[in-house]
Amino acid sequence: MKLNESITTYDVAEALQGESGKFEITSPNGERYFVTCQPGHSIVSLEWAGSEPNIQPFLVRKVAQPVATLEGRSKRAAAA
Repeated sequence: MKLNESITTYDVAEALQGESGKFEITSPNGERYFVTCQPGHSIVSLEWAGSEPNIQPFLVRKVAQPVATLEGRSKRAAAA
């Protein structure tokens, strides 16, 4: 997803598969969550815990890009 792009989905784990960055998730009843995704990591399972079936989708919005680590830059600078 691109920064500030929003999608709706019934399966947040599937929607975020392969993504990286910080995402704002809004549940069908208006609760907000932040999820951070990293390359090479995955959400194995994310299930609706409500007592009623989930008939409305979640809103997923990308709010931040991943931050590059400075570790790689400092190693290059030290080698130069």
